Amino acid sequence: MPEPEKPIQLGLSSEAKPAVQPIEYVPAPESLQFRKAEHAAPPGSGPPCVICKTRIVDTYYHAQGKVVCPNCALAIQSGQNAPPPHTLLLSFFYGLGAAIAGTALFSFVWIVSKSQFALISILIGYMVGRAVRYASQGRGGRPQQIIAALLTYFSVAMSIVPVVIYHQMEKHASYTAPEVIGLLFLGLTSPFLALKAGAGGILTLLITFFGIQRAWHLTGRTNILVMGPYQLGS
Repeated sequence: MPEPEKPIQLGLSSEAKPAVQPIEYVPAPESLQFRKAEHAAPPGSGPPCVICKTRIVDTYYHAQGKVVCPNCALAIQSGQNAPPPHTLLLSFFYGLGAAIAGTALFSFVWIVSKSQFALISILIGYMVGRAVRYASQGRGGRPQQIIAALLTYFSVAMSIVPVVIYHQMEKHASYTAPEVIGLLFLGLTSPFLALKAGAGGILTLLITFFGIQRAWHLTGRTNILVMGPYQLGS
């Protein structure tokens, strides 16, 4: 008798082996951060400008050895030019307004607290310097420095005048013309008259000098060496 044929095995009874999938790299959880977005630099771009952070595409400059873009280099160079002559008078009036405001602030604090806070002199120097610089289109120079220094001294020195007037008004006293002139002289010389107070007067005069120095510094002309242009990759 012929041998019976073997049954056909379809493989349905055994478990199918899963196909092997390629393993993808998954970063460790501690290496992930979501606080700050990290932008990939565009291919072929150069270093960023130290001022505006724009990446250099082809042309760049060096300002004090730092990489700057053409727009920032132009702004630096224009800021080092002398202010237009017509802005000098405007700078004086802007600085005068800041000086008057500084005198009012100094006198008000003096009257309310019944003590002189000489540190306000530095704030006045900042106010006057910024006002003069703004009126001169963001540029500085020796005329602007002289204006700012004189107005700062005027503002600090004359702050004693409203204080004296306030105390005289409490006594219902009036002023004659010579007394008004004497009061103005007192105001203009008050920082030096304070030297009679000893160490406290010296400290007051020193802080006044710091305020004048602050105004002088803010209105000075910047000296930044700008070199270029250079081509990226050359």
